[in-house]
Amino acid sequence: MGEENDIIETLEEELLEKEDVDDESGPEKFFIDILTGNKESSSAKKLLVQKVLRQLIESYGFDRNDIEVDYKHRIRGGKPAKIDIVIFRPDAEHTNDNLQRIIICKNQKKHDKLRSVTEADADLRQLKELLELIPGTTLGMWTNGHEEFLFQVERTRFEVRTKPLGVWPIPGEATVDLERTGGVIQVSADAEGLEDALSRCFLYLSSNQNIGLGDRAGFQQLALILFSKIYDETKPAGERLFWIKGEEPFTPEGQAAIQQRIVSCIEGAIAWKPNLLEQGWTLNLRPSQTARVVMELARYSLSETLPRYRTGAFRSVARYVMDGKDGRYPTPLNVAEMAVEMLDPQPGERIMDCSSGTGTFLAMAAAHIFKKKLAASGATPEEATNKQIRQAQNETATWAASNALGCDIDPFLAVASRMNLLFTTGNPGRVFRIDARTFPDGDQEGIEVARQCMPLGSMDVVLLNPWFSTKNTVTDSFILERYGLGNNWERDEEGGFRNTGNLNTGGVPPEVLFIERALQWVKPGTGRIAILLPDGILGNPGDEYVRWWILRHCEVLASVDLPVEPFKVTVKEYGLTPALPSLLVLRRRSQEELINTEYPEYKVFMAVVDRAGVDARGNLLFQRAPDGEELVFDEEVIERVREGGEVKIRRTTRRNRRIHDELPLVAEKYKEFRATGEVML
Repeated sequence: MGEENDIIETLEEELLEKEDVDDESGPEKFFIDILTGNKESSSAKKLLVQKVLRQLIESYGFDRNDIEVDYKHRIRGGKPAKIDIVIFRPDAEHTNDNLQRIIICKNQKKHDKLRSVTEADADLRQLKELLELIPGTTLGMWTNGHEEFLFQVERTRFEVRTKPLGVWPIPGEATVDLERTGGVIQVSADAEGLEDALSRCFLYLSSNQNIGLGDRAGFQQLALILFSKIYDETKPAGERLFWIKGEEPFTPEGQAAIQQRIVSCIEGAIAWKPNLLEQGWTLNLRPSQTARVVMELARYSLSETLPRYRTGAFRSVARYVMDGKDGRYPTPLNVAEMAVEMLDPQPGERIMDCSSGTGTFLAMAAAHIFKKKLAASGATPEEATNKQIRQAQNETATWAASNALGCDIDPFLAVASRMNLLFTTGNPGRVFRIDARTFPDGDQEGIEVARQCMPLGSMDVVLLNPWFSTKNTVTDSFILERYGLGNNWERDEEGGFRNTGNLNTGGVPPEVLFIERALQWVKPGTGRIAILLPDGILGNPGDEYVRWWILRHCEVLASVDLPVEPFKVTVKEYGLTPALPSLLVLRRRSQEELINTEYPEYKVFMAVVDRAGVDARGNLLFQRAPDGEELVFDEEVIERVREGGEVKIRRTTRRNRRIHDELPLVAEKYKEFRATGEVML
């Protein structure tokens, strides 16, 4: 039987290696090794190894000099074999005697569920055997890029055994610390690691066998646990409850203890921010299920993780709670980031999204304010200490409490927007469940408070991605009568247009009404708007009256034609075909300006973007030379290495490809244009 198992394992390995070779014909044909800087041929297995290396270096803070890939070992006179990743004792020779941790990476393409340790036992056997046979090792990890299992090995005089763990200790932290109250020291998250953790949690809750809550119910349970964690991090370290130790997630007693702590956390969180959730948002998970989610999140310190990483991770799960109906879908993150950078909101300004969805624009605006707060302390995101990051986070949370506002007609999405702001900044801002189209009228819960907090004409900046729809146009006279653009328009004798005063009951596209609504919400004379619109509004003959109206009521600051690919990626799960998109940046004219019938000529910033980082399938696009070869650059990067319990900044040069995303360049050139009136190419 032993020989048969060996043969089966060998065949499985050969099959996976063949799959790896087949994968080399995919979009990523090579990569730059994070350890060596060498250009390597790509495969699914190799890319998984690189992903784990980034987590070890960028999140845990391991010294790259203590890590080795494809380490060859020989045990008890057997044939040499390779371990995917090994970590040695600091500054020690790379031999079996100095091995501390080993990691097995397994390329598995089928990702339909998350297994328990028992269900994955056959896959984990190799790791367990290595841990038991290599005397110096104490910790191990097995991952397929979708699942992650952690182990500790215990050696006594009479036996050696492995046991599952919920979290790994940081470099230099002793294995005995796994059992302490409060758990191991938490680490700041890298962007990829945090997104993977949230995605695993969401998949487990929404789709896993025996749970299968569905997208919205799964998100609801995850949001409650995230809410409790954010609240828990506001308390002194000795009073915190969001942690696990040792084998807790894998025993009924441990799971019950975790559940009790989390329930207490949620109660405290609701008392802390009583207006964040809607009625009916309660924890409905069994202790084993709660423990599985907490196990994924307990390793991270969110208050020491950059906001840009947090909102990117949050979006990876929040996008599933939108259904694409009425032309509503999440805004691509880099598009929202470009819009925010172009408007450059200041810490004293009030920012709003009147079609907030899952809160992408508000979260990116908060990340922008965070960078300004951090810069005021003399730090950059790359070099800031954890203390500086926490301080800037606290200041951004204070800003969000009064200056980040929004609304959505869907009560579930209103909560999602609040959660996004809370997850990004530590404060949910003021996001109301109201119909922006009929504001300040309406009978929704919270309308009275909304009237006081965000009256029309009170915002400095409005950013939004409104509903796009040529099929579900607005025909309700109760809505149309509030807007000049809700009427029929006709040409006048002077080549312009006049409002007939008759409602266009045949239907007005919702995005047209949102142009006027956004303008109504900002301050006359100074208020700025960034709005995503279908290209048709800016070019169709039948929409000329809309363009005339915009030029009459606004100074057009910028018009940016965007590529459709990132939007195709966003809407493909809804079975939608996105309209060709543009970003329009406007300033509301003052009443004095509107009295004048003619305006002085002015320059408008215009750009056409060809590449925004991804193709239509979501594959990353990298910068290329004129002959088509992908370019490789030498870049100085900051690594945070943990030495003796302290985090030290280390500068190093990495060779890497650059994503071909022209959106940051557009924002940069726009700022240059606003400062000088010219663009230097």
